[in-house]
Amino acid sequence: MDQETSFTSTAVKEFLEENNVQYHYISQILAHGISDATTGRPTFLTQQVNDRHPERLQHSNTATSTTPPTDVVPLIPLTQQNRAGSSNDDNDSSDGSRNLLHFVIFLQYFRDPDVKPWIQPTNNSKVVPCESFEHQSEYNSIITEFDLVCSRDILVASTQSCHLFGVLLGGIIATKLIETISPRNTMLLGMYTQILCGCITGLVDVFELHMIFRCLSAICCCLMYTAGGIIMADITAGKYKTSAIALFEQFWSVGVILLPAVASFWSSWSHLYLAISLPTFLLIILHRWIPDSPKWLLQQGRIKEAQYFLEEAAKINGTTKYIPSDLSSQLNEISAKMKSEPDPDPWWKIWQEKNARRNLICAHLAWSIFIPVYYGMLLNIRAFGTEHLRINTVIAGASEITGTFIGCYLIMRTKKKWFLAGLFNIVGGLVTYCGWLIPPEVTGNRRTALLMLSAMVAKCSISCCLTLLTVSTTELVSENKKKGAAYSTIVWARIWLLGAPFVGATVIFGQLVPQTAFGSLTLIGGIIAGSINSPRTHISTKRIAAMPEIVTPNEWQTKPVQNSLYKY
Repeated sequence: MDQETSFTSTAVKEFLEENNVQYHYISQILAHGISDATTGRPTFLTQQVNDRHPERLQHSNTATSTTPPTDVVPLIPLTQQNRAGSSNDDNDSSDGSRNLLHFVIFLQYFRDPDVKPWIQPTNNSKVVPCESFEHQSEYNSIITEFDLVCSRDILVASTQSCHLFGVLLGGIIATKLIETISPRNTMLLGMYTQILCGCITGLVDVFELHMIFRCLSAICCCLMYTAGGIIMADITAGKYKTSAIALFEQFWSVGVILLPAVASFWSSWSHLYLAISLPTFLLIILHRWIPDSPKWLLQQGRIKEAQYFLEEAAKINGTTKYIPSDLSSQLNEISAKMKSEPDPDPWWKIWQEKNARRNLICAHLAWSIFIPVYYGMLLNIRAFGTEHLRINTVIAGASEITGTFIGCYLIMRTKKKWFLAGLFNIVGGLVTYCGWLIPPEVTGNRRTALLMLSAMVAKCSISCCLTLLTVSTTELVSENKKKGAAYSTIVWARIWLLGAPFVGATVIFGQLVPQTAFGSLTLIGGIIAGSINSPRTHISTKRIAAMPEIVTPNEWQTKPVQNSLYKY
């Protein structure tokens, strides 16, 4: 092929029609192209004439497929700057130009007399699945390790769903374990098992075993952070407790930001798994300084241990002078009272309060929407291109942190927290639709930046609403039903979370299809969240002017009241 030849969409279409090649399939190929960076040659299907298998469909490349990709974009003319054979400014060229460049290579292969044009299979045709693949990639990912391409591409979402299934099971197991094992020891158990399962996950070379141990690793991780969340909530009170619960999820976002930096040091997914599993040894070393839950210890009648942790906390905080002399007797009284109290109502009894049913329904629906969308939108940034995947991941983590702080502010400072959070998500959902308004001529880095902007507003609003749900769901029911309400909503949300990776898999129908789906869910979730009504988490105190006090009728003078009055 002459390097000075420039193809336009019309010319390409005419060439295909002349050679009996379906334009629709080739346009799909141009959209899919080499975007997965798994092959070095163009991806297309042909029918190979063979004496033994005359109707066998075979890929011209080593990486083969039984069906053409379905992601369709319009053909973009190959400009003078991006003609075939030109290597200048490769990083700045548009995706469409690169795909058309691949198509020029395709024409070279197409003109090979040994390669026949694509013929759509009939009912009598025998379609043979791909048997072997050859990957040319600098990074050895799970996709290249287990050949998760072509018809096996859906297994990428499956392995992600296995991880999320482990999160679901881990929460249930941790809740049951903490009834008999202290949160501190449950956390330690999760640390040891996570190191073991995480390392095995990175070392196995059988895909089925990888999925099993990835699920087990998620269960172990869930033991750690479920126990950690309970400890954080039990050693704090008032506004400090609210802040601890609200900002506890920040560490997820910090991990999202750090992951690209960690991944940059390794060229294999196996090494990456080891790199994120082995540092848990540091947590085991620090475990001796992690306190246990005083509330759990008192419920179990372990007074001396609870007293030790309370005195240690007072010593660290410099408040030992406030420790009462009869602390031990007070703790005994509290422990006896806690033992005499009835057990919290199970989760299925939370619906007995008629006044709370409407709010509980809205809360469950909001949880089932925002949790899947939260994870789904993070996974979906890959649809915007892999060239800037690392920086896009950092931006996504920063958006989550911003949303969490906004949610924390709404909890602390506003009366209409649910309404404002719902309105924020309605706006975020509408902004996601703006991705369709980006002109086709906007390509490359500019297009990626605009797509990220349209997605990250919703990412921020979702994190905001999840902060409210995490902190304020238990405000919707009475004291004895708070534990059941928290358990019910979280388990319900994690069940729906299993489908999040498969929503992202709809990218095969178009780059913006998953984002549109997530944006629509965000919009609906915002309407539902705005319908929730609960009391203010922390009642603010406003200082008012003190009324003057008349001292004596003879002096006829006033003195200000020394103690300020507060209106609650």
